[in-house]
Amino acid sequence: KSDLTVDALKLHNELQVGPLEISAGARKDTQMEEESDERLSERTSGTFLSGLSDCSNLTFRKVQRFWESNSAAHKEICAVLAAVTEVIRSQGGKETETEYFAALMTTLEVVESEESQAAVAYLLNLVMKRVPAPVLKSKFSDTTKAFMDVMSKQASSDTSSALRWILSCLATLLRKQDVSVWSYPSTLQAYHGLLSFTVHSKPKVRKAAQQGVCSILRGSDFLFTDDALSHHPATVTTAKFCIKEIEQAG
Repeated sequence: KSDLTVDALKLHNELQVGPLEISAGARKDTQMEEESDERLSERTSGTFLSGLSDCSNLTFRKVQRFWESNSAAHKEICAVLAAVTEVIRSQGGKETETEYFAALMTTLEVVESEESQAAVAYLLNLVMKRVPAPVLKSKFSDTTKAFMDVMSKQASSDTSSALRWILSCLATLLRKQDVSVWSYPSTLQAYHGLLSFTVHSKPKVRKAAQQGVCSILRGSDFLFTDDALSHHPATVTTAKFCIKEIEQAG
């Protein structure tokens, strides 16, 4: 007996193919490109960053290619990854997804610049998809609070990079929780926070929130168990939110 069915695999593939996919010929279409007024840094040639080029965790393999980019956002991602890797190594870590998750969450709470916050959020979005579910369940409360804090601060920001990656992280976190967690008011509050950004003024933020909502309603882990519910517990509140928005816009 296995949950690995053709339909489940198809859904998994659909959920994974999102804004993180970067092709060489479509760089200007990638979600990691900043707004048109983004300042591009000068290309730095022949530079070696320990902790980046020799990072052993395959989750960040695509990040290593960013070093050849002259995008300031890509450079910042490389710098953050290198720094976090060095911290993990200095403490005798094995560079696992869980270690990166813990280190990046700590970093998210202390970085101040929007550029660094966006870089941390992007790396978190990459690694959280591979962090063991029990870890995300045990750290649900603290992680949700950290994400909600960033969301509230970034809601009216001129840039949207950090916000859209945090929304994706929150969706991943909610998708991994047990069905019982959805009876808690705090869970619904976090989910409503995600829902509210589906009508945000910035298109990239709206898209990240909309993709997150769809992935939760269609791809939460407990929907693929033998005794799965016919629909997600948040379906009703989602429908009410949509009806309210339609009525207000009408």
